[in-house]
Amino acid sequence: MYRPGINRFLRFVFIIPLFLLTHCGMAQILGIPKHEAAELLRAGNLDFIQQANLPAGFSRAAAELEQLNRIHPAAAFYSGLLIGNAPNTNPRNRELELLLFSAALDSPSFAASREAALRLIPLVLETQEAQEVRNILSVLDSRNLNRRQDLHLSALRAACLYRLGSYNEARGLFSIDHAAANLATASTAERWGKAISLLASWKVSPSETLRQEISDFLFTIPSGEILRWANREARSLEALFEPEEFMVLAGRVLSGNHRAVLLNMTPALSDCGGIFFRYPNLIPYLGRAFQFTPAMRTEGLGLFETWITRLDEKDPSANDERLRTARYMSLFFSGRIERARGNHSASSEFFTRALEFAPNDIQADACIWYILMNTLASNPSAAPTLVIGTMPQWRDLSTFSAILDRVSSNLARQRRWDDILEIFLHLEARGPSASLAQYAWITGRALEEGFIRSSRSAESFFRVAYETESASFYYRAMAASRLGLNIALPRGNPGTRRQNLAQQTTIGYDAEFLLGFFEYGATAFVLPYLRALEESLSFPELRKVAEAFGNIGQWQESLRLVARYTRRSDYVFDIQDLYLAHPRPYLELIERHSREEGIGPELFFGLVRTESHFMRAIGSHAGALGLAQLMPATAEDMATRIARRGGPDYRNPTGIDLTDPEINIHLGAFYLRHLVNNLGNTMLALKAYNGGQGRVRRWLAEDRQLGALPMDLFLETIEFPETREYGRRVLSAAAVYGYLYYGMTMEEVAASFFR
Repeated sequence: MYRPGINRFLRFVFIIPLFLLTHCGMAQILGIPKHEAAELLRAGNLDFIQQANLPAGFSRAAAELEQLNRIHPAAAFYSGLLIGNAPNTNPRNRELELLLFSAALDSPSFAASREAALRLIPLVLETQEAQEVRNILSVLDSRNLNRRQDLHLSALRAACLYRLGSYNEARGLFSIDHAAANLATASTAERWGKAISLLASWKVSPSETLRQEISDFLFTIPSGEILRWANREARSLEALFEPEEFMVLAGRVLSGNHRAVLLNMTPALSDCGGIFFRYPNLIPYLGRAFQFTPAMRTEGLGLFETWITRLDEKDPSANDERLRTARYMSLFFSGRIERARGNHSASSEFFTRALEFAPNDIQADACIWYILMNTLASNPSAAPTLVIGTMPQWRDLSTFSAILDRVSSNLARQRRWDDILEIFLHLEARGPSASLAQYAWITGRALEEGFIRSSRSAESFFRVAYETESASFYYRAMAASRLGLNIALPRGNPGTRRQNLAQQTTIGYDAEFLLGFFEYGATAFVLPYLRALEESLSFPELRKVAEAFGNIGQWQESLRLVARYTRRSDYVFDIQDLYLAHPRPYLELIERHSREEGIGPELFFGLVRTESHFMRAIGSHAGALGLAQLMPATAEDMATRIARRGGPDYRNPTGIDLTDPEINIHLGAFYLRHLVNNLGNTMLALKAYNGGQGRVRRWLAEDRQLGALPMDLFLETIEFPETREYGRRVLSAAAVYGYLYYGMTMEEVAASFFR
């Protein structure tokens, strides 16, 4: 029977408390309103966590901190990173770091759970406090974690058991076979699990077979945190390795210090390099150390020549892949050492021999690359013939683009236009490439000027350059201008761009994890996680990450990310990427100062983007500073000129503050106008901006002595690769800026550089 009074009562009893729980209890995070906690996290203020009244018991405290994951699925993880990196003024920080990462283990974000476990594993293995390990284990035993079979949780549990001395349990939990056989492709959790399992097995039941497995693992695992821990731990195990083997491991750990590598690895050479033949991946450590230690180059070369002789005497029918790789590495690094000594001919002989044993296409291309570079250094006139002769062996044409650029510059300086045509024909047979467009453009212009004769028209060469989509905007735009065509792309506008990006809402767990770094104050930690996950993200997800970098002013990382993913073989063009790759920070400053100096804003945006990626405090190895990368002496000169004409005086006794955007942009725009006035056109001014006025004037004088070339062909003869490329890069960027934002065609921008 329906009883309205009772039902109203039940509704009050059950629904009202549910309302209060939802809107009061659930809205509280560690004792403060959820929205306040979220804002504090976004601001990087962790005081409310450090001051929280957590319950007694590690597992219960970690469960309390899981409330943070209601702000964002990875909030506890980000907080752990920030607490762990905070100054150790708060003695509670260590415990909070462990608590927060433990709270993240049960995060709804798989990425956060995985990365929290990977942060805890080395903390567990290296702690001197057994209670800390028991605390982590208590969290793993609580709630749902003891039922999950995730590799990272298994590896963390194995680390806890190992640290507590439960070696039999540790090795059984994460069996040796559990990890991928190929360490190069194994996950970090698998590598940790295998390292722990192997060393735990040795402590339980050492054997010669196990010793070999541990040796194979430690001498082939990639360098990093796992190797450093395993190396330290292995040293405590009795009878595992000989002293010389431990020294080789130490050399791997210290691979950035070439003298330390030699000090540790050379004792292992007493048996004629046996360990290096068993593990040829060790040879590069030794080879680089000899190459970059001038006093040891002769000794290193003698060692490798001895090894080559020994390996040549081995039975060729044995078909031992390790010996083949050892032979390749010995020849390859002999070539590099001879190159470092300036013996280019001898170096090329070693690389020619190494090519026969190259283990993959990348290494084969490396040998040919060094042979060509040696030829350019010792006998540049022979390089074109060698380029044509080796081109059929090239696996990846992009590997040789810088060499082809140097060859074309040398040939243009010597007016060897027929050789440029011949290389073009061979490149054309290989298919589209950036270098093909470059050679097509130069050949077409040489044909127009009457420097060569061909049955093909100049327009046909320009057509090749224009239609090569992988080519730089420079050569495509220059070719389009000769053909009377435009490179047509959809423009849109910045507002539409942001709207389109916002509409790309299909975001996976890994992308959400990365974007959370930006939202919750942990941006300083995002890069290694981005690089680890990057290949698995979709292009819309990568665009959102690139935009997130830009939103916080980290333009360099934003531009680098866009450059990386647009080079992927599966990339499909999207206009949003052009906007992301050509942002306009400091818009008002750049537009105002460029126009005051009579410079198109598209040009100055292209220059600043090329010089500094819009990073205001960046410095170069030569001492240039700021957005427009000005040398202090140049800045002082320009500041004096500006003050004399009645402008602001930026000079002061402590020097000009070139990290100030207003000052740097004004001085940079003024300097560029100064160079344009002195040299007559924008492109020459850009070459002088990068290479110096004196050099540009000298190059012009040398060109006139040989018979002055048209300006666009003269630019191809500039001998400094960086300066030669600099003008192209600025023009390419300026063309896109003009196209996207200023209603210009790319061809109009390109033409303006030569007026």
